[in-house]
Formats: sequence, structure tokens, C-alpha cells
Amino acid sequence: MTIGVGGKNAEQALATLSDMTQDIKPISVAEYQQRIDKAQRLMTQHGIDAIYLNAGTNLYYFTGTRWYASERMVGAILPAQGNLTYIAPHFEVDTLTLYMAVKSDVVAWHEHECPYQLFVNTLANMGIKEGRVGIDESTAFFITNGIEEKSNSLSLVSAKAITAGCRMQKSTNEIHLLQRAKDMTMAVHKAVAQILRESISTQEVTQFIDQAHRKVGAKS
Repeated sequence: MTIGVGGKNAEQALATLSDMTQDIKPISVAEYQQRIDKAQRLMTQHGIDAIYLNAGTNLYYFTGTRWYASERMVGAILPAQGNLTYIAPHFEVDTLTLYMAVKSDVVAWHEHECPYQLFVNTLANMGIKEGRVGIDESTAFFITNGIEEKSNSLSLVSAKAITAGCRMQKSTNEIHLLQRAKDMTMAVHKAVAQILRESISTQEVTQFIDQAHRKVGAKS
């Protein structure tokens, strides 16, 4: 028998695991604000007047607001100077507010209104009626296209120099979180190996992996 492979049932293997998240420090609002401040410094350096952060990983990275991209425009507008503003459908505003880590104003559009015109109008209210606007590289084409159709004075460019420029450099706390995630994954892999046996089903392994991740403290 290969060392570490087989020899235990699921209950025994799960008993070897414990919560590994007790001493971790989540990203604080202050650190999210530091990310925003750095993004604004980079925007000034790159001559970008504002960036749009679409729902997804970039919105979460800069604001702590976890929201998944869909067929509707949801995100945040971050100017090179001043506070960010969220943009979302009117019926999602209350829910979006609950998910915010970095709190800020929300501009909202009703179903009969155009979110892209609201985007352009919001920039104008920020004093940005022309210039370069960075678009989050994960933004769906229909959003970028919609913005382009509503403004001839804005030059849309990729925001990657800003988003990646921030995300490629990790803070001490980020490195700690990444390492802990890897440690948790390794612990789960070792536990999975312990239940392997001839004829074990894929479903049984998959179910155990889910249970093991929960046991070490990973969220579902």
C-alpha cells in the first residue's frame, strides 16, 4: 500500500481535520480603501480619468462587494479623484447595499431606463464629460458597447494597467491568506487520499472533498 493512501473510512479521515481559519485576518475596510487609493494614484499616472469595475473579481478586490456578473449592468465607477459610485438596477439596490464592505452612493436605473446613459451622466456629474475611461477587462462586450453608443466624447480603454497594477502586488495579509488557502487544500488532499480504495465512486470522493473543505473552514 502506498503510504498515506487508503486505510480509513470517510468518518475517520474527517476526524483528522479541524478548522484552519480561526487565526486568519480577513481583508479590512481600511485595506480595501488602500487598494482604492493606489488605483487612483495609478489612474493619475496613466492619464485615466475614471475606471469602471464590473461585478465580479475586480469589484470584490477593490470594494469587498461580492456580486456576480449577469445580463444587467452592476458595478462601480471609480474616478481618479473623489469617491466611487456604485451603479445597479433599482430593484437590486437594497440587496447590493447589504453586500458592500466599502459603503458609497448608488445610482440606479429602472427597467425602462438605459444604464449606459446613466453611466455617462454619472461621470458628467463627477466632472468627467470627456477623457479616458478605463473599462474592467472582465466586462462583457454589451456593457462596453452600450457605453460607447451613448458617448462620443469618452475614450474607452482597458483598465488592466490599473486593476492588474494593483492586484499583482500582494500585501502581507494577502500572502498569509493565500498560503493558508494552499495549506487547507493540501490538508484536504491528504485526507482524500486516506479514503481511496478499489472501486470507490467519483460521487463518494466528490462528496468527501466537499465535507473536508467545510471541516477545515472553507465556505460553501
